[in-house]
Amino acid sequence: MKTNDLHPTNASRHQLTEVIEPLASYICAAEKPREALLSALSALFDEVQGTHKATLMHFVSRRVDSLGLAL
Repeated sequence: MKTNDLHPTNASRHQLTEVIEPLASYICAAEKPREALLSALSALFDEVQGTHKATLMHFVSRRVDSLGLAL
């Protein structure tokens, strides 16, 4: 199982900066920056939750396959 590194390397920090800077500019330029920030965070959490669910389904599927069970 892969663990997440809480201290990203300089390369990954640079990649994150390339993604975050335009988003931060968008949020700051919005008519209602607080609402734009909350919307962006909600979208991010939804994506993470979706990825988490897909990962769980992948592991469940592999486990069922390894046990020879039918879904």
